[in-house]
Formats: sequence, structure tokens, C-alpha cells
Amino acid sequence: MDFEKYKEINDQRLNYREMDDATVVSSYRNVGCGDGYRLYLKIDESDEKHTILDASYTTTGCGFGLAALAMATEWAKGKTLEQAANITSEDIEALFEFPERRKNYPESAVEAMQKAVADYRNGTGIKPEDRITRSYALQKLKEQGHLRGEKLTQVILEGEDLSGVDLSGANLQNAFLQNASFEGANLRGARLRGAFLNNCNLRNADLRESDLRWAKLSGANVEGAQFEDAVYDIGTRLDPRQTPLFKVMQREGRDLYTEKHSETV
Repeated sequence: MDFEKYKEINDQRLNYREMDDATVVSSYRNVGCGDGYRLYLKIDESDEKHTILDASYTTTGCGFGLAALAMATEWAKGKTLEQAANITSEDIEALFEFPERRKNYPESAVEAMQKAVADYRNGTGIKPEDRITRSYALQKLKEQGHLRGEKLTQVILEGEDLSGVDLSGANLQNAFLQNASFEGANLRGARLRGAFLNNCNLRNADLRESDLRWAKLSGANVEGAQFEDAVYDIGTRLDPRQTPLFKVMQREGRDLYTEKHSETV
């Protein structure tokens, strides 16, 4: 493997960004490792071939996932939608060759790109009204002094310092919150289903009655945090040393994303 190029891709975070004017925003979850990907495609809809003018991504994954998505989005620029639908791992590896034991990463990036194309064609991507940006959330916090009850689905607040912030009852479903600090924050009753809280500082945070189904808390600091009556399922990921928390939480069903009542996800 070209370690210098790998380091350069990761240091520069090539194509890693939210895209405000994206034509389609697509979410993909790597069920193998639990990492989340988000692809943004800007498509020339006046062109019958639907040329991809720009492509970017965000991810909660490791350096190999980042490299694979960087190469996939770089490859997609200037391609037609049909070409993007037929992307292969060989196309990605023509730009950066992955070690034999990491070939699953370009394969996942291929699946994520193909899903983004399908989401555009089927109108199943993240809806414009649900594309809540980091700047929107932080502006709301500045104006109100809290994010209590706010709709923040899909928001990316990676690495933000939200210590002591009141987010009680907020909807943070599928939010990218890894490496953020919620020390002493109020997350009571928050909807964190499918959220990425890995490596977060949750010290002394209040997560009572929150929805943590399919949430990822690997590497999180949970010292002094309250989890009484929080809801979890078989997709909730904790470090082995954190598993005693399950004793104070409530398990909901066997199926991922199980709801007591039907609702739109």
C-alpha cells in the first residue's frame, strides 16, 4: 500500500464535507462494522445524461473507509449517473490500491455510491427538510441557549463541544456525533436512535429515558452518566466494560428499529 498517499488522503480529508446545494443526499450504513456514510451528489439535471458535477461525503468510519469514499467521490466527478450506477471496486482501486485485508472498504464505497444513484432515481434520499446542517444547529443554540426539543435528524456535529447543553427531547436520529463532548449535557428523553456517539465524552450526562436503539457508543466516556430507563435493542453497541449499563436500560424487541407504533423513519 502507498502509505504516503493514504496519509495524504486522510490528512487532507479529500472531498469530506457537507454539500449545501446537493441534488441528492444519501445515507448508507455498513452493517459489518456499524459505520455510517453519507454521500452528496450535485447532478446536472438539464443534461439528459445527468452528469455529476460534484461529489462529497461524510463518514464515522476509519481511515480506510475515508480513503475509499474519497476515491469513489473523486472518480464520480464528471461521470454520468449511469456510469456512477455501474462503479466497481476496480474503479476505486485504480486511484488507490487497498491492502488485501481491506478490500471490503472499496466494496462498501461502491454500494454507498450505487445507493446514492438509486436514491436520486427513486426520490428516496434524505429529504431537503431533513438536511439539517451543523451551522443551522449551532445558530439555533446561539439564539436560544439550548437545543431542547429541536429536530436535528441526520445532523453532523462531529467533535463539537456541547458540554452542559440542554438537548432534552431533541430528535437526533442518525446524527453523526462522534468525538463530541456532551459532558454534563441534558439528553433526557432524546431520540438518539441510530446515532453515532462513538468516542464521545458523555461524562455526567443525563441520558435517562433516551432512545438508544442501534446507537453506537463504542469508546465513549460514560463515567457518571445516567442511563436509567433508556431504550436499547440488539443493534446498540457498547464497549465490553460498559455492558453493565444494560441492567438499568430497557430492551425493546428483537428487530432493529422496532417501534411500538408505526411511524415514518
